Amino acid sequence: MKKSILLISLFCWAGLPAATVGRVSASSTRMSPQTLQKRFLLKPGDEFTPESYEKAQDDLHNLRVFKKLDFNAAPQNGRVNIDITAEDGYYLFPLAFAAGGGKSAAAVSLAAGNLFKQGESTFFFAGGSEDGFSASAGASVGDDFFSVNFTKLNFDQRFYQDYWSNTFGVFSTTDDEDEYNSRLLGQIHTKKEQISLTYMRRLSRTLSAFVRPEYVRYTYSQNRLDGGNHNQVTAGLRLSDDIRQEANMGALSGYGLTDKKKSLQNLPRARHGYVADVFYTSGGDWTGSDYDISKLGLDAAWVLELKNRHMLVVEARAQDAFKASFSDEIVSTDLLSGMGRYDRQIRGSRGAGAAASFIYYLLRNDTGLLSIAPFYEIAYVYAGGGYRPHSGTGGTLSYKLWRFPFPVGINYTRNLQDGSDQVGFVIGGSF
Repeated sequence: MKKSILLISLFCWAGLPAATVGRVSASSTRMSPQTLQKRFLLKPGDEFTPESYEKAQDDLHNLRVFKKLDFNAAPQNGRVNIDITAEDGYYLFPLAFAAGGGKSAAAVSLAAGNLFKQGESTFFFAGGSEDGFSASAGASVGDDFFSVNFTKLNFDQRFYQDYWSNTFGVFSTTDDEDEYNSRLLGQIHTKKEQISLTYMRRLSRTLSAFVRPEYVRYTYSQNRLDGGNHNQVTAGLRLSDDIRQEANMGALSGYGLTDKKKSLQNLPRARHGYVADVFYTSGGDWTGSDYDISKLGLDAAWVLELKNRHMLVVEARAQDAFKASFSDEIVSTDLLSGMGRYDRQIRGSRGAGAAASFIYYLLRNDTGLLSIAPFYEIAYVYAGGGYRPHSGTGGTLSYKLWRFPFPVGINYTRNLQDGSDQVGFVIGGSF
């Protein structure tokens, strides 16, 4: 493959017309050649560059259903013929975990890939804690992604001085009740039921669009709050290149099992990737909602991967709930990166946040990757007539097996506003 890329580079450098993709042939053990060709990003007639060829290979590696992948590119009369030889399999991966802290939580999941020989991936997840229960299922097939999620919460919202409130959620194991009880202003018992459907379509290699209708019902112990149906629809766009979210220790493309040998080697030069999401949430009579809802949000991240594979991650978030009541207010933990763990947050109508982390590999070998990732994050939320800060710092020690790219580790977080410390077990991550 290196020889082919060198020949193509010399071909383009010689001043000849730009090369285009000629024939794309494929063979595999289970998947049909037509399916493999469809999953390969380069098609006959496309412009060929070493960069686009490399990214097309990464895209196949990231399906994580191949035991072996070989590529060959041969220039011929201004065209480049590509041959792909693949050995594809399938996988079923069950996982169960339990986490403790101020509150306990447990969950089970099942991930499967290529069962139907389409290069697809499917998942099921269910878990709960004393605050509630959540279950979700989804599938990614080609350019389409579908998922359904159900959540049922039953918890107390507690409010403290300086506009702080407790964090809550099915898998939020932090508990603030004893530590801050002397500053408690009041609490409201809350019930929430939510079901959502998500459909995402990849429009091009870098651009995707998604839509998410949701049914949400709140019940509060105080009737003056906005309980009832808050049905809403969220739509958005995602622009991304050389980055895969939700796969810590390998945010940039190319960390699959079949290309493990390449990934363990240093890069010839540093590279970067990015992702940006813009989304709008709306609700009103047309969705059956009890009141009008309008929220606008933006998430973005930029990753620099150094030659030795260490990574610098920079993130930014902003949200404005310019037409929403109490139930749909913004909380500071939504504006933070998710790297930290907090037992309190700030509610408000709008805000913005930023974060930075450096992922340093302590160990890279044929079994897995061990990394430590110090971070700093800060958010400002508009509440009580002014912007209130919520910031934290800490680090995560994580380990990931090659055969199952889902990190586990330990996180330490210090809330810089009140000096509280949190230590927790981590499964997965935003990057």
